[in-house]
Amino acid sequence: MTNFNLPPIEDIDVDDLGSLPAGYRYELHDGNLVIMTPSTYWHKVMARRLMLMLYAAGLEVLQDPGIRGDRPRDSRLPDLGVVKALPRELPEYSNLPGSAFQMVIEIVSESSPNGEYAEKAHWYAERAIPEYWIVDRTPDRSYDDAQVHLNRLALSGDVPTYVRERSVRLSDLESEYQS
Repeated sequence: MTNFNLPPIEDIDVDDLGSLPAGYRYELHDGNLVIMTPSTYWHKVMARRLMLMLYAAGLEVLQDPGIRGDRPRDSRLPDLGVVKALPRELPEYSNLPGSAFQMVIEIVSESSPNGEYAEKAHWYAERAIPEYWIVDRTPDRSYDDAQVHLNRLALSGDVPTYVRERSVRLSDLESEYQS
């Protein structure tokens, strides 16, 4: 196992994440450093298919885009993000504010549940990201396909929340995007 030489955890903020040891994915949850587990082959294939589909549709889709929270020690790393407009100083940014995103996509990791349906949905809604897609296994647990839950931002009173518009198999969604 590789030794980590980390700065004191209580001192790490969003800007420090890029200087942590390479080969890992990191998030900060209210100041707590979270090292993300490696994804499965199914997870990687679904991410690639979604990325290619959205890119072919002319969208600026990025893998593992960092999203800044409202505090210096808060950030998330969705599997994919569609950016409205990248800042001019692009090389200087590793985490963008939620307002830069038109959509984020999380792929459910069965081996490491990360709260895609509740905690992450709430966090992204608080940052007013208009669309949030959750990609999960199909009911028949197909290795070739996924169930995509398309959610749109709405207000419940004064609280931002996501409302499911529909659920569709990824293979059907790819056909829709090709039309």
